[in-house]
Formats: sequence, C-alpha cells, structure tokens
Amino acid sequence: MVGGRVGAWLLGLAALLGFILVGRVNPMAYLLLSTWLPVPLLLAEWRLGLGAAVALAVAGVVAVMALTPGLDALKDQGGLFLLLFMGLGLSFWRSRGLNAAAGILLTVLAVALVHLGLFLAQAYFQGVSPWALGEQKSREVAQAITGMFAEAGMADQDFQIMGISRAVLPEVLRQVTPALLLINAGLVAWLNVLATRQLAGRWAWGGEGEPLSQWVCPEWFIFLFLAGGAGLLLPLAWVRQVGLNLLLALGFVYFCQGLAIIAALYQRFQVPRLLRLPGYLLAFLNPLMIAVMILGILDLWVDFRRLRSPREA
Repeated sequence: MVGGRVGAWLLGLAALLGFILVGRVNPMAYLLLSTWLPVPLLLAEWRLGLGAAVALAVAGVVAVMALTPGLDALKDQGGLFLLLFMGLGLSFWRSRGLNAAAGILLTVLAVALVHLGLFLAQAYFQGVSPWALGEQKSREVAQAITGMFAEAGMADQDFQIMGISRAVLPEVLRQVTPALLLINAGLVAWLNVLATRQLAGRWAWGGEGEPLSQWVCPEWFIFLFLAGGAGLLLPLAWVRQVGLNLLLALGFVYFCQGLAIIAALYQRFQVPRLLRLPGYLLAFLNPLMIAVMILGILDLWVDFRRLRSPREA
C-alpha cells in the first residue's frame, strides 16, 4: 500500500516536472502545458490527500527556482507560481468537501488577490507607480498579441473586423486588465477541475460530488452585474472603468452557468459525446457567447435544469 502511494505521488511529480520543463521550450508549449499544472496537484489530493498535493506544490516551486534562480524566478516565472497556488487552492476546497463551483470561485478570488499583491510589490521594487507598470504590461501584452496575429498572416484590417485596432489595443487592455485576469484564472481553474474529474471518473476513483452541469452562481451576483451596467452610464471615467470590468467578469460567470445548462441538457437528452464537443466549441464564438451568457442570467428565473434543491443565496 505504501509503495503504491509513493509510486502514485512520483507519477504526479513526473507529470508536474514534465509540464514545467517542456513548457520552457517555446512560448506556445508554455501556453499549452503550463495551463495544466494544477491537474497533478488535484489528482494527488484526490487519491492521496491534501498533504500529497502540498508536497507536489513545494517540489514544483523548488524546480522552478532551480531552473530560474534568484529574484528572476518571481519576475519571469510568476505565472507558474500562481498556477501552483491555484492547484493548492482547488485541492484545499475539495478536501474540505466544498462543491466544485464554489471552490473555483473562492480559488479565483484568492489567486486574484495574490496576483495583485505581486503586482504592487513589483511596482514598489521597480520604483514606478502601479499605473505606469500597468501601462507597460498592457503594451507588452498588446505587442505579443499583434505579433501572434502577424505570424498568422492577419493585417490591420483584421483587427478592425474584430472591432479593435492596433493603435487602441494597449489602452483597451489597460482598462479591462482586472476582468481579463479574473476571466483567465476562472477559465484555467474550470478546465483543470473538469479534466481532473474526467480522469478520476475514467479511473473509477469515485467521489466526484456534484457535477459541474449543476453550476449555479450566487443569486446576488445579478445586483453586481446590474451595478456594472449602471456604472457605464455615469460621467466619471473611473466609475465607467469599474463598471466595464464588473460586466466582463460577471458576464463570464454567467457564461459558465450557461455552459452548465447546456451540459445538463446534453445529459438529459443523452446527446452523443462526439456531438457535444462541437457545441461547446461553438459556444465560445461570437455572438453565441453572448447568447450563452444570457441563458445563464435567465436561469435565475426560468430554471432550465429544473433543479430540485433550493438555491443558496
């Protein structure tokens, strides 16, 4: 039994180190593989307990620090540390018996607070204001995005079709950075939880708990969503910016609820799995994304899944 537990942990360690090492080959590999860093931690907690997940996270931090020694690790590999922290957060809430939806929301909020702390610390040590550092990072992200589209053969006209030009892209990113960070963290957490549940189900580990198709966000979120929309109508620039970020972040939450409704309907009508994947992929395209988000909002009143248990406020 002990050998089996050690072997399972070593497999998780090998997967974790593989993600870190292969992800250093090129930016695309980093983007594809580092996203899944929380999975080994979640699987370790599922099979071996929270202590095994913590040990994996520590091993991951040591590996990153060894590959990028000194303070450069915090500057260049901060995203990896945040992903390991996300894996720990998701593992912690699962070990406490919290349902997956609530665990994702709490973990994303914790990751956002840690990210904000690291950002403010970086601004302090660099001797610049948070606003100046934010503009710098917005320009860097804009350059990376335009470079990626340029490699794909997209010209300025393509950005105009998307509704954004190269000239205004840095400013747009600066204004919506908080919402984009929350959306990115939420999507990554959701994908990792989904992948972990699929693997645990295939290996017949049991203990999946409430399915993600029963995702229901707190009902009071609708008041924040409406407040964000009202903020866009006020003359103060900072209020409009806060309102825009609220709309984007909470819009993504309701989009997830809309996806959960679609998943529940797939299950109810026993839609073949091969037909479900294209439906999920189409949901991420405009204007279907907005339709899925509206579906999630309307679930507050229509209850498309006909939930038998009362919702928690």
